[in-house]
Amino acid sequence: MKRISVQMLILIMTVLLFTGCNTYTDEGAETYQINNDGARIQNINQEYTSNSYNQTYKMHVDENAEEQVKIMNEVQSATIITVHRNAYVAVVLENGDTEAVPGDLKNKIAQQIKGSDESITDVYVSSNADFVVSMTDYREQLQSRRPIVGLTEDFNDTIERFFPKNR
Repeated sequence: MKRISVQMLILIMTVLLFTGCNTYTDEGAETYQINNDGARIQNINQEYTSNSYNQTYKMHVDENAEEQVKIMNEVQSATIITVHRNAYVAVVLENGDTEAVPGDLKNKIAQQIKGSDESITDVYVSSNADFVVSMTDYREQLQSRRPIVGLTEDFNDTIERFFPKNR
């Protein structure tokens, strides 16, 4: 009898424990705010707002500009993330070159992007394989609809590493 009582008590405590831990809801996943020194995250799937470098800016995937760049004969694929008035472009070239994007092609890409979004003033283009992988990962994270801790800092580190003169 005592053995059954102990087992019943353990069962009840286990049920209560799991019931108490199951309070997570998916409500608000679209809009999530962090008030840590003014940093905010909103509409995670499209924009990520932060106070990095002492200025608030939004990161978002520019699908329209990506389509405009993919139309170009020299480009196989493109990932574009805009931040403030800058566009960061990772391209896979048709010729497979991962060393450098020719200057004339960079200019054509910049014109396409600025034509699709007039607020863009600076365009940074790279075909470096590591940069392409990083940008693809950032794109997926931004579109995941979940807050990503440290995304801005990682993105900034990547940009500083690949475009050190431009920061």
